[in-house]
Amino acid sequence: MKRTLLLPICAALIVQIYGCGEKAKVDANPAPSGVAQQPAVTLSIESVASNTHGFNAGNVLSARKIYIFFDPQCPHCGELWKAAKPLLSSAHFIWIPIGLLTPEKSAQQGAYLLGSQNAVREMDNHEALLDARKGGLEVSAAQTPENAVSQVKANTEYFLRLKLDSVPFAVYQGPGGEMLTFSGALTTDALKERLGI
Repeated sequence: MKRTLLLPICAALIVQIYGCGEKAKVDANPAPSGVAQQPAVTLSIESVASNTHGFNAGNVLSARKIYIFFDPQCPHCGELWKAAKPLLSSAHFIWIPIGLLTPEKSAQQGAYLLGSQNAVREMDNHEALLDARKGGLEVSAAQTPENAVSQVKANTEYFLRLKLDSVPFAVYQGPGGEMLTFSGALTTDALKERLGI
């Protein structure tokens, strides 16, 4: 009996981990209602800044702003979160929660983070729970502001309209003013080099 349960659980975990990695295809996930009828949008820093809702981490006065789309259930997103922590004094990270991997759970957790008075602390708690294989923050609908749930859903729809194919996905301005992007987890050193810190 235990062996028959182990195979589907392992398969689900493999699919979930692969589903957010560098090669993950967003098209494999069903789009929220209404997304298919909306036209695709062009990716730009200005568009991301004005069409998404995220929480701040790091030095909000820094000229280096990095917008990062993430799913709270994505292990690669968690690795990028940990890699960015030592760089918080040198850059301003805006973490934009979306709900792709486990749409309901991811949306609830993302909304909780958006509505939190101390999102950085709550994200650290969330990642510690994920590392302990406890699924992250346990939040109910009563713990999440309705407007924050709507914001995560809007973030998800915007992400899908951009036709992006992986999380984490970062957008930032390069040294010459050009828009740069990357997807997937990086080490702290690789992130530091990528951002020119």
